[in-house]
Amino acid sequence: MDQIALFLEFLRASALSVGGLASLPLLRSTLVPAYATDAQIVQSLAIGRLSPGPNGLYLVSLGYLVAGWPGAISALLAACLAPLVVLPATTLGRRWLLSGWFAGTVRGVALASAGLLAGTGIIIMIVSGTAPWQLILAAAATILTIRGTLHPAVLVGIGAAAGLVFAR
Repeated sequence: MDQIALFLEFLRASALSVGGLASLPLLRSTLVPAYATDAQIVQSLAIGRLSPGPNGLYLVSLGYLVAGWPGAISALLAACLAPLVVLPATTLGRRWLLSGWFAGTVRGVALASAGLLAGTGIIIMIVSGTAPWQLILAAAATILTIRGTLHPAVLVGIGAAAGLVFAR
């Protein structure tokens, strides 16, 4: 893949996301058919989750898996450039940031991103051969998180214990 095209793809995904993993559906739709596999996406997500810092830095490991060190540098620059352009723009449009229509727009984009991320996650789980016990664990953790009945650290511990017991 051409480095400029890769940089522009990461820049587009970073600029159109609202943070964290919201750029995942955009990148998967572009990179997976031709340049990356779902396994590489899952691997980059795992590296991004294990690494310190924001969740969106999985882009760097994905760039590395797609195009080596030049890809990682392109992804890092693209992930940093989008917020650096938005910050000065927000100071120019500060009066609009507090308006009702802008707040509604942000909520709509966040909900659409959540839906896209859920759909992409389901596709990746199906393609990667997720075991049924993992799906049950994910559903139970989602319900318990929404209800707020257990502390997230307890859920992580339960997930680790289930992985030790059921994994092959």
